[in-house]
Amino acid sequence: MSEPRLTVALSNDFFKAFARLPEKARGKVATFISKFRANPRGTGLNYEHIEGGKDPFIRSLRVDQDIRCIVRAPDEGNTYVILWIDKHDDAYQWARRRTCHVNRVSGALQVVDVEAAEIAVGDAIAAAVSEALANKASTPQSGAAPTPAPQVAGSQALPSSAASLFAHCSDDQLMLLSVPEALLPAVRAVTSEEALSRLISWVPQDCVDGLILLADGKAIEAVIEELERQRPAAIDPTDVAAALDTPESKAEFLVITDDDELEAMLSAPLERWRVFLHPSQRRLVERTWSGPVRVLGGAGTGKTVVAMHRARWLAQQLIKSGAPGRVLFTTFTRNLATDIRANLTKICSPEQLQRIEVIPLDGWVMNFLKSQGLQVRVFNDEARDSCWSMAMDVADTSLGLAERFYKEEWKEVVLAQGCRSRDDYLVARRVGRGTRLSREQRSRIWPVFDAVRAEFRQRGLWEPEEAKQIAADLLNQPERAPLYAAVVVDEAQDLDLASFSLLRALVGEARANDLFIVGDPHQRIYGKPVVLSRCGIDIRGRSKKLRINYRTTEETRAWATAVLHGVDFDDLDGGSDSASDYRSLLHGDAPLVQGFEDPADEQRFLVTTLRQLRDEQQSLASTCVTARTNRAVEKLNGLLKAEGFATRVINADESDDPSDPALRLATMHRVKGLEFDQVFLPELDASQMPLQVELNKRPDQLSKDLFEQQERSLLHVAATRAKKRVVVSFSGKPSPFLRPA
Repeated sequence: MSEPRLTVALSNDFFKAFARLPEKARGKVATFISKFRANPRGTGLNYEHIEGGKDPFIRSLRVDQDIRCIVRAPDEGNTYVILWIDKHDDAYQWARRRTCHVNRVSGALQVVDVEAAEIAVGDAIAAAVSEALANKASTPQSGAAPTPAPQVAGSQALPSSAASLFAHCSDDQLMLLSVPEALLPAVRAVTSEEALSRLISWVPQDCVDGLILLADGKAIEAVIEELERQRPAAIDPTDVAAALDTPESKAEFLVITDDDELEAMLSAPLERWRVFLHPSQRRLVERTWSGPVRVLGGAGTGKTVVAMHRARWLAQQLIKSGAPGRVLFTTFTRNLATDIRANLTKICSPEQLQRIEVIPLDGWVMNFLKSQGLQVRVFNDEARDSCWSMAMDVADTSLGLAERFYKEEWKEVVLAQGCRSRDDYLVARRVGRGTRLSREQRSRIWPVFDAVRAEFRQRGLWEPEEAKQIAADLLNQPERAPLYAAVVVDEAQDLDLASFSLLRALVGEARANDLFIVGDPHQRIYGKPVVLSRCGIDIRGRSKKLRINYRTTEETRAWATAVLHGVDFDDLDGGSDSASDYRSLLHGDAPLVQGFEDPADEQRFLVTTLRQLRDEQQSLASTCVTARTNRAVEKLNGLLKAEGFATRVINADESDDPSDPALRLATMHRVKGLEFDQVFLPELDASQMPLQVELNKRPDQLSKDLFEQQERSLLHVAATRAKKRVVVSFSGKPSPFLRPA
C-alpha cells in the first residue's frame, strides 16, 4: 500500500514575514524549509505546542536559536501548512492569537486573528453606541417609542437605533462569502461605512468583495450569484488538502510541488502578484469563457495582473492541447506595452512567452499594413498641413466654413464614426458640434474630405483610425483565417471604435476565449466612450468587476476618487460604472495638499521634503515626481539635479529599472501602469490642470468638457500610482480639480 501523498503549503503571510528577515536568517530558513519538505516528521525539528494558543494544531518549529517557524501540523494526516516565520517571542505571539481552520460553509482554509476579532467587536459596538447617542442628541424628541433594530446572531449588544449593515444576511450566507465563523460577531457589529472601512483592512481578503457589495445595497442572493460562490455538496473540516484546492485558499496559500520553484521564491524578494491571485481574479483567469469578457476595475485592483495571468493561462492551454496559434496582448500606449512585456517574463516559461506577442495596437497596425505591401508613413505636421491646404481648394466657399471647422469635423465625426462615404457622413451623429448642418450642406462639405483622404494616400499617410479600418477589411476577407487564437486587451478605455472593430477581426467570429478586455473608464486619458456591442463584441453575461484596491491607501483612493466628483462614467458598453463599490485594504496618511504664493517657496518645499524623505529612507528609488508636460518634467529635473539629487527620467519607450536608486521623474501620462511608494505632484496650478493651452484649442463646449474629464482622470491616475503617500503643491491659483485632503 502506497504512502499518502505529502502536501506542504506556504501562506502569503509567511512570504511577507520571510522578506523582513535579515539576509543571513533567510538563508537558514530556506535550508530549513527544504529539510522540512523532505520529512516533516523528521527528528530534530523540535515541534512545540503554543502555550495559551487558540488552535491546538498550530505548532512552533526551531530554525535556529533565534528564529521560529509557525506551522499547522495535524495529529494525523499528511498535509502541513507553513504559516509564519519570525524571532522567537514575536513568532509565539503571532501564533498564540490565531486559528487555522476550514470554513464549514465555503470549504476554504482560513487563518483568523481571534484576539483582533474580539477587539474589533468591542470597537464596532462602541462606535455604534457613540453614533446612536449622537443621532439621538440631534433628533427632536417625540412621544413615539423608538423602533428596535432587527436582532441577529452576534448583534444583541448593539444599541436599538444602530442596525448592522449585514442584518439581512444569515450566518451561513456570510460564511459562504468567506467570512470566518469567528468573525461573524465583528461583521454583525458594523453599522457604518467608516466601521466597514476599518474592518476590511484586516479580515481575510476573500470576503471583502462580498462585504463591499452588501454595504453598497445589493441583495445577498445577488452578491452570491455575482461572486459565483457555490456551497460545496460536502465539506470535511479535517480535510485541509481539499480546502487548499479552492480558489479562496489559493489566494492565500501556495502548495509547493517543485524544489526549484521553492528555491527561486526564497532566494529573491517575491513579488506576490506573480503567485497569489484573489479568488475573484483567479475565477477570471483560469476559466473557459464562451465568448468575449469585459473586466472593469478601479486603479490598483490588479487589472493588468489579471490580464497578464490570463495571457499566460491562454498560452498554456494552447501548449497543452497542441493547438497552433498565438495570444496577442495589446494596449494603447507604447510604454505600457514595454512594462507588460518585462513583467510577463517574470511569470511565463520560455515556451509560454513564445506563444504571446506584446505590442501596442497602433504599432501592430503599421507592421501589418507594411506586410501587406501598403505604403505607410508616419504623419508630421508639415505633411498634414500640406494635404489640408490642397484639399481646401475644392471647398465650397459659399458655405462660409473655415479650414479649422473642416479639420475638426474630420476628426470628431468622420474619423470617430468611421465614415468612408458621403452616405455614411449624411447619417453620422454630430451631437455637440455646435454648427448645425442640413443634409444638403453635408453633401457640399464631403468633397473636401474625399480630397484630403486622396492627398494622404498619395503620400502614403494614414490616420490611425483609417489604418485600423483597412487592416480590419483585409482580415475580414472570407478566405482569411484568424491571425490569433486569442487577444488580451489592457487599458481598453483608451481605445476607439476602429480599434475594437479591428480586435474583433483579429480573432474572427465570436468563439470561446477569443477576447479578454480589461479597463477602467475612470482612467480614460485618451479617446471617447465606445459601446462594445456596436463593434461586434457581445459581452452579455460575461461582464465582471474588480473592487479591491491593493496598491493605494483608502485615504488616497478616496481623495483621488473625489477628483472625479460630478462626472459620469460609462462601462464600455453603453451603461454606467460607479466608483461607490470600490475600496482599499490599506490605510495611511491623507494626501498633503500645500499651496504657496511664490513659486520659489514651492520649490523650496519640494526640495526640503524630498531631502527629508531621502534621509529617512536612504533612497528615493520608489519616489516619483510627476508633472503635466514634458517641458515641466525637464524643468523639475534641472532644478532637482542642481540641488544634488540623482534623478532618472522615465521615458515613453523604456521600462523602469528598480535597481536604479535615483529619484524618478515622469509625465502624468507616463506613470500610468507604474507604482511608487511616494508620488509628488508639484506645480498643479490652474494653468497646468486642466492644461489651459490645450483647453483653449477645443472648438466647442462638448470637446472642452471631454478634455476636462480626461484631465480629471489624468490627475486621478497620477495620484493612484502612490502606495503610501501623495504630496500635492501649487503656487498662485490652484487647479480647480484639487480638493482638500
